[in-house]
Amino acid sequence: LAQDSEPESMPKVLRSAGSLRWDEAFGNGPITLTSTGCGWTDSALLQVSSEGGFVMKVKIVRGSYVRAGIAPADADISGRVHRVGHFILTRNLKYYDEAVAGGRNVGLPRRVLAVGEELHVGYVPKPRPELSVSLDGKTFAPMPVEIQCTNYLPCVSLYDSDVTVQIEELGDFSPQQDWSGARRKMQDRMWQDRFFTDCTVTCGNAEFKCHRAFLANASDVWRAALESSFRDGRDAKLTI
Repeated sequence: LAQDSEPESMPKVLRSAGSLRWDEAFGNGPITLTSTGCGWTDSALLQVSSEGGFVMKVKIVRGSYVRAGIAPADADISGRVHRVGHFILTRNLKYYDEAVAGGRNVGLPRRVLAVGEELHVGYVPKPRPELSVSLDGKTFAPMPVEIQCTNYLPCVSLYDSDVTVQIEELGDFSPQQDWSGARRKMQDRMWQDRFFTDCTVTCGNAEFKCHRAFLANASDVWRAALESSFRDGRDAKLTI
């Protein structure tokens, strides 16, 4: 007889702080966290099944003051968790950590995450630690922050009593990221730094160090000149 496959492992509360209550009675479904304390006292560090990276889905059931993100596995979460980790606040969708106590805009819309809405938090430790967030679970925006190399786990903190969220693990983190902003930054840096340029464009008395790959893709005329066996192509020098 074929054996039934094991249900997917879902996040478990590894360690909690304050008077947080949780319900893991959903089997392989999401777990529910409810705060009963005052202030940022009720927090949970979660154990996930995937090794390395993960995606955590946080659904607002009641209330709006929730910090969702990552914290070191050995962190003390009994105080304000943003002092030990990296978090997004669902009240304003700003980023918080130890150095950014007042919150930082990271490209998310400035609004309150309403009841029934979800925040997806993705984390990968390699090749370098990266935290990304998404509101639709499809397009993830990497957070422009430096994260130390350590063992991070999902962490959630709830403010005041009667705040409830559902937490679900969605497996390894492999989002379809929007790299358009990153590409623009890379192109701007290449233009400003001019490292490893391989051609020269002369206009009057001015000379510009450039990259042949960019010029060839920007203009069919320049591509033809750079590919030719004449002087322009051999010396990689263009005069306009």
